[in-house]
Amino acid sequence: MNQLKEKFQSLSKKERIIGGSAAVLLLVIALLSYGVGHGNAAVELSDKKVKYEEMDRELLSVRIQIKEANEELEQVNTQLADEKGKLDKLNQEHEEVLALVSDKESIENEKNDLTKEIGQQEAALADIMQKISDSESKLDQLNEGIVEKKEQPRTLPAGYFTVGEDIEEGRYKIEPSSGSGNYFVNDGRKANIILGRDDSFYLSEYIIYLSAGDQIQATLPVKYTGVE
Repeated sequence: MNQLKEKFQSLSKKERIIGGSAAVLLLVIALLSYGVGHGNAAVELSDKKVKYEEMDRELLSVRIQIKEANEELEQVNTQLADEKGKLDKLNQEHEEVLALVSDKESIENEKNDLTKEIGQQEAALADIMQKISDSESKLDQLNEGIVEKKEQPRTLPAGYFTVGEDIEEGRYKIEPSSGSGNYFVNDGRKANIILGRDDSFYLSEYIIYLSAGDQIQATLPVKYTGVE
C-alpha cells in the first residue's frame, strides 16, 4: 500500500490528472453499462408482464366462449329432444293412419262383397217374383175357365198322401186351409209351390191334376176343391 502511495506521489501532476480522468471515465462506463443492463432487464420484465396479462385476457375469453358454447349445446340438446318427441309422435300417428287405411281397405272389401251378395239376392228375388207373377197370371187364366164341382171340398192336414188312396184322382183347385207352407208332388217334380195368404210371396190357390200314384207332401193343411 505504501509502495502504491509512493508511486502515486512520484507521478507528475499531468499524469495524475490523466490517471484520474481515466478512472472517472471507467467509472462512468461501468455505471452506464449497469444502467443499460438494468433497463434491458426492466423492459424484459415489462414485456413478460404484458404477455401474462394478454394470456390472462385470452384465457378469460376462451373460458367465456366455452361457457357460451356449453349453453348453446344445452339449448341444441333441448331442441333435439323436442324434435325427437315430435318425430316419435309423427311416427305413432303414421302407424295409426296406416292401421286406419288397412281397416278401411278391409271394410271396403267387405262392403263390396256384401253389395255383390245383396245384388245376387235381389236378382234371385226378382226371378222368384217373376215366377210368382207368371204363375198368378196362369192361375187367373185357368180360373176363368174353371168350374167347381158340386162335391164338397176336402181338407187334408199337413203330411204325406198317395193319390188314389188318400184322395181320389182328378183335377183340383188347392188352397191353404190355414197358415202357409210348402206343397210338393212327386218330390217336387210335378209341383213345387208355396201356399199361403199373408204375402204376395205365397200362392193363394193352385190348379193341378192329381194322378193315381202321385205322392203328395204338404207342410200345411190343404183344401182340395174338385174342378171341371
